Amino acid sequence: MQNIIEADTVVQTTNNGLSKSRVAKSRLFRSLLLSLCASLAGCSGIRSDAASTVYVPPHVELLDGGVRALNYTPWYIHDFAITGPKGSDIGGGGPNVWPMEKGSDEPSGGAKETCCMSFPREWQPDLKLTVRWLVDKKRDGKTPGYWYKAENVRIAQYDGRMAGAVWGIFLPGDRVRLMITDGNHNGGNNANNRPADDDPYVVQGAIDEEWNRLYRDGGMQ
Repeated sequence: MQNIIEADTVVQTTNNGLSKSRVAKSRLFRSLLLSLCASLAGCSGIRSDAASTVYVPPHVELLDGGVRALNYTPWYIHDFAITGPKGSDIGGGGPNVWPMEKGSDEPSGGAKETCCMSFPREWQPDLKLTVRWLVDKKRDGKTPGYWYKAENVRIAQYDGRMAGAVWGIFLPGDRVRLMITDGNHNGGNNANNRPADDDPYVVQGAIDEEWNRLYRDGGMQ
């Protein structure tokens, strides 16, 4: 602001021939500019250096696809939800899936599909999602299941022109992987191939304290 004030002073002291109207306009401009700066810094008590928590997503075209699940764990999964960044309209939910049969190498699930999940037509490498799933590890008909959550889950690279279903793949140790089938059976989007333990798209989950507090008391919902 000091530079603005000094500039106005120079105009008045060094340009004696300057008309009164131009001086008045200069002062009016300075006054308006100072008011604007003050309102931006102090309006509604917002600090000018405060970081915004509002997510403004880039404009991306979305597709809708069905959601399926594969279960490589010995636990029954009652439900799962996929949530994108705030304001992105990306997300959806998947079906229940029975546990993997004891002694089998084949996962459970794959046949049931629910509608729908919205996802970008063009693969977004930096897109990070949250996956929550409700797991029944007791299976006694009395004990409610627990919600688990995996954050910063990225979808494996896919070709949006050939995009099919969205798959939630649940692995032992409360881990999850997301993929979208695209016809590339030699790539990383083949539902017939179990993800490797060192697959970079496999994410570790943990008990979701918030959802268990909000939703677990009613049992399986």
